Amino acid sequence: MARFTAESTSEEVCKDLSSEIKGSKVLMTGVTPGSLGGTAAIQISKFEPALLVLAGRNMRTLQELDEKIKSETPSAPTRLLLLDLSSQESVRRAAEEVNAYPETLDIIINSAGVMASPYTLTKEGLELQFGTNHIGHFLFTNLVLEGFLQQGAPSIRVANVSSLGHKRGPVRFDDPGFQGGKCYDKWQAYGQSKTANMLYSVSLAEKLGDKGVQSFSLYPGRILTGIVKHLSMEDFLKAGWKHADGSVNNSPNLGWKTPTEGAAKLIVSAYDPTISDKNGSYMVNNEVNNSEAAEYALDPQNAERLWSLSEDLVGQKFFS
Repeated sequence: MARFTAESTSEEVCKDLSSEIKGSKVLMTGVTPGSLGGTAAIQISKFEPALLVLAGRNMRTLQELDEKIKSETPSAPTRLLLLDLSSQESVRRAAEEVNAYPETLDIIINSAGVMASPYTLTKEGLELQFGTNHIGHFLFTNLVLEGFLQQGAPSIRVANVSSLGHKRGPVRFDDPGFQGGKCYDKWQAYGQSKTANMLYSVSLAEKLGDKGVQSFSLYPGRILTGIVKHLSMEDFLKAGWKHADGSVNNSPNLGWKTPTEGAAKLIVSAYDPTISDKNGSYMVNNEVNNSEAAEYALDPQNAERLWSLSEDLVGQKFFS
C-alpha cells in the first residue's frame, strides 16, 4: 500500500513526515497567500523547521504570508527573501544573500511560476514563461547549490513543481522564444517551461547525485489558484475546466485537487525519505511515476541539451 494517496492533505503528510521536517532548513519560491507554495509553507512551519525562507518578488506579499504563519505558529523561524525570477540581476542578488546565510539549506522547493501568459519578455529578453519558470529557477538554484557545496553541505534536495501541462510541448531547443513571439502559443510555451522543470531535475540528479544532491519534479494536480487569475472564460472553456455558465467542471476525469492536497505533493517530494533511491524522477499523486511523463521530459540527452542552452542564456557554466 502506498504511503500517501492522491487525496492526502498537507496536514496529514506533515504529521507523517514530522521527524524529517523538524530541524530542516527549507527555502520555498512561489509562496503567495493562497498558493500551493503558501499553503505548504504554513503547514511546514507548524512542525519545527530550523529555518523557513519565503522567497518572492513582492515584500508586502511575503510579509502577509509571514504574518499568517506567525498568527498560527509564533515561534516559526521565518526569513524573507526578495527574488524576482524574471530578472537575472534579482536572481543573482538573492542567491548572493542566501549564500551569505550562517547556515546552509537542506531543502529547496521551486514552486513559483506563471501560466499561459500573453507573450511577454523577461528583463533579459527571454519569453516570460521559459525565462521565469525554468531559467530563473535554474540560475538561482545552481548559484545556491554551488555555494552550499563549497561550504560542505552534506545533502540537499530540490523539488521542482512541474505540471501535467508538460505534455503540451517539449523544449524548443532551436527556438525557445517562438520566433520572437511571431508563432507564440501560450499553452505550448507553458508546456515547454514545465518540461524544462522536469529535465532540470534529471540533470541535477545526474550531475550532482554523487555530491548529495537529490532532485524530483512533481505534478501537484489541477487546482484553481491565483496562477490562473488572468485567464479568460474562453481559456477555461477550451481547457474544459469550466462550463459555459462559469461553474467549475467537477468531472473526476480532470483530476481536481484542493489546495491542501496540491500542497501535500510539494511536501512529499521535498521530504519523503523513501524515494531517495529514485533521484531525478517525476512524482504524481505522491508517488514516483515516471510512466506518467512524456518521454521527452525525462530524456537524459534532452536534459543535457537544455543544461547547455540554459548556461548560454545566463552566461555562466555550472559544475563542469
